[in-house]
Amino acid sequence: MSKREKFRQRFIAFKKRFMANVVKVRPRVAFRVIGAIIIYFPWMAASMIASMNKLSRWKKISTCQAFMARNTLAFEDVDIGSLTISMIPGGVSNSNELWTCRKHSGETIRYFTKVFVEAGSFWAKHLSIVSPFPAIYGGKTHERFTVDMVSRVQLADRGIPVPKLIAYDTVEKVMVTEFLDGMTVDSILEKLAEREALAANDEAVIRQSAIGLAKAHKAGFSLIDTQPVNCIWVPVEQKVYFTDLEFCSQQDKRSWDVGFFLCYLAARLPETILKTVRHLFLDSYRQERQIDQREIDETSRELLEYLPVFRAILDIRRFTPEELFEGLITT
Repeated sequence: MSKREKFRQRFIAFKKRFMANVVKVRPRVAFRVIGAIIIYFPWMAASMIASMNKLSRWKKISTCQAFMARNTLAFEDVDIGSLTISMIPGGVSNSNELWTCRKHSGETIRYFTKVFVEAGSFWAKHLSIVSPFPAIYGGKTHERFTVDMVSRVQLADRGIPVPKLIAYDTVEKVMVTEFLDGMTVDSILEKLAEREALAANDEAVIRQSAIGLAKAHKAGFSLIDTQPVNCIWVPVEQKVYFTDLEFCSQQDKRSWDVGFFLCYLAARLPETILKTVRHLFLDSYRQERQIDQREIDETSRELLEYLPVFRAILDIRRFTPEELFEGLITT
């Protein structure tokens, strides 16, 4: 079977799952989402077109090599000519790339590159209209970029595990960080859901997710976008790193952070183990910081009716923006 045919079958399966989740959405939620899409469609379309144009430039080796040349000191021991690029799935809010290079010593080194695009800014501005997601104070592309970069430095300074910032471009709104050799907490939850039984490694992942989040809260930060897909488990360090910091804030949204993570547990896990994992997360969080259980329960109830939407979003994030565009046209 050809690569194109494999993609086609994969995308057809995605569309079936997506529609299965759509039909489960409650009418009130569906009305809010569809109404917002109709009203804001011209702006949404414009943001998507602008995003695709930017992504097409940043897929080119020459564009990325020029970035590295402008940041020579950050890549001083790297052979820029050896650069190869592969796209990392993550939906439409930003583009994620894996840069692989050789050092002058012959050693291979990898970087994670995040390209901020207008589509992500569109969602940031309008998520609070169609869902309980908190209103974002700075939703423009340069504002999201700045918040992510500054928060990354502040959190690292306070001992919170975040990927190290390597280089950045304030004009293009692009940042390069260290590449973490690990797996997303969401992918671990998927495997846990298949087994329906907690392994020792699973417990460590859940505990460290909770403890890391509590430490960020104690340090005076709310992360806002606490989806498990934005958390990376690094086994050799036994740590969970928080990777998506563009909504990080010093507003008190700590109950939201916890409730949002718990909501994604409910979206991924069967009832047979959900309660156990939920209790493990909350108990681990309390080791670092006390929590207002009533606020957490209220947030969880508010988010419950959005579970089909969140499941659909998780499916979308399995693809790159280009793959989504190609799949919609060809299937």
